[in-house]
This record gives sequence, C-alpha cells and structure tokens, in this order.
Amino acid sequence: MTMSDKPRALILGSGTSTGVPLIGCRCPVCTSADPKDSRLRSGVHVRWRGFSLQLDVSADFRQQALRFEIERIDALLITHAHADHLLGLDELRRFNTIQQCRIPAYGRNFTLKGVSNMFGYIFSPCPLQSELYRPQMDFIEIGDEAVQIGPFTVSSLIVPHGPTNSTAFKITCEGRSFIYAPDCSKVEEDFVNFMMEAECVMLDGLRDRPHKSHLTITDSIEALSRSRVKRGILTHIGHDLLHADIIKRLPPDIEPAYDGMEFEW
Repeated sequence: MTMSDKPRALILGSGTSTGVPLIGCRCPVCTSADPKDSRLRSGVHVRWRGFSLQLDVSADFRQQALRFEIERIDALLITHAHADHLLGLDELRRFNTIQQCRIPAYGRNFTLKGVSNMFGYIFSPCPLQSELYRPQMDFIEIGDEAVQIGPFTVSSLIVPHGPTNSTAFKITCEGRSFIYAPDCSKVEEDFVNFMMEAECVMLDGLRDRPHKSHLTITDSIEALSRSRVKRGILTHIGHDLLHADIIKRLPPDIEPAYDGMEFEW
C-alpha cells in the first residue's frame, strides 16, 4: 500500500463533553491563544478510496462539517448515546439531500437503545413524523463479529465508561488498524489485546485527576504502552492542561489530539 493510498483521518473535535473553552471559565487553558487549546466535542472523519466514514456526531457537528468542508458521509459509527457524541445526528439530513440516499449507522445494542430514546422521530417515526425533513437512516446493530463497511473491516469491543458502557471501534484495511475509543474508564485485558500492536489508537485521556467515567493521561499512556501501539493519540481532553504542556510529558510515540489534526495509518 503506497503512502497516497493509506486511509486518512481528520479529527473534528478533541474535547470533553463541555468543549473547551468552558462557558464562563477564565482559566489559562480556556483563555489560551493557542488554537490547539480550543477543543470541540469528539468526532473523527475517515476517508479512503472515495468512501467517507464518520465516527460519532457531536453537538458541534454542524460547525465541524462547515469548518472542515465535510460534504459526504457514507456510513456512521456511534460509540455510545451520550449527548456529546450523538446530538449532531439530526444534521445528517443535509447529507441525505446531497447524496440522495439513506445513511447506515452502526452501533452496539445499548447504543441503539439510547439513540431510540433520544431520537425517536429518526429511529422509529410515527406516520405523522415520516413526512418531516428528518435524517433518513438505517440503524444496524453490531456484535462481536467484524462487519464490512465500504472498504473497511470494522470490529468493536464494549468498554466500561463509568456506570455505563461505550464502544471501542477497530477500523482495518489491508492489515492495518486504527482504533477509536474516546470514552473509557478502565482498560481491561480484553481491551489491551484488542489494541495490541495497532498502527494507531485514539484513546480517552481526559486529565490527571481521577474521573469515574474516563481515563487519566497516565492511565492512557500505560495502556498504550502495554498494547505496544505504534502511535497513540490522546483525545476527549479537558481544560486542565495546555496542549503544549501535554506534549512535553508524553513518550515520542504518543501525542495529544487537536481539532483539525490529520493522519494516515
């Protein structure tokens, strides 16, 4: 696979559920002049061989799509049904109009239950709602078996996210894997094995202070090292640390995400 033929990922948002800056906060990170300290809610857009795969649709998705000129989504992966990863779902109706087709969305059973609760008019519209200008979606439940989505082979693993669960997605093409796990509170042995020797892993790295629903930066570094990941990217970052300060403390094969960051694997 030549360099030009590798999949390309674009980070649309690298921030935690509040985004950074926080409303009304005057801390050094929230008032930083460094654009890498301005963090929209989490999301990644992957392109390869004309196929566009979206990972999560945050509350900032419309802004992200305009900023980064996202004009096509062929399929969507949803990690879990929390607001900061899902509230942009309604924006996909514009992509239906552009593409003149329905869009498949993949998620674990618990994720699709959450989507149904939050977006009933999309998931299972009543007859009166079926005529509304709403996203035209096909929701597809996935389990432990890998599925083929366009040119990608996608497998998933349920990971703990505090009192609930989230999903780690592994996107593989021609033997090379990218893993996206923005929300995770504990790295158990099955997750270590899931990440083992992957080309690139984006992993929850909220802050230094413990949080019941997220990994600390130290937790993430240890997990990525145990899994012998070739390249680690910390994401879902809060307003506790400046981007420049995070870089100084990380091993050479691990880096903090920032909005607009692009990479191949």
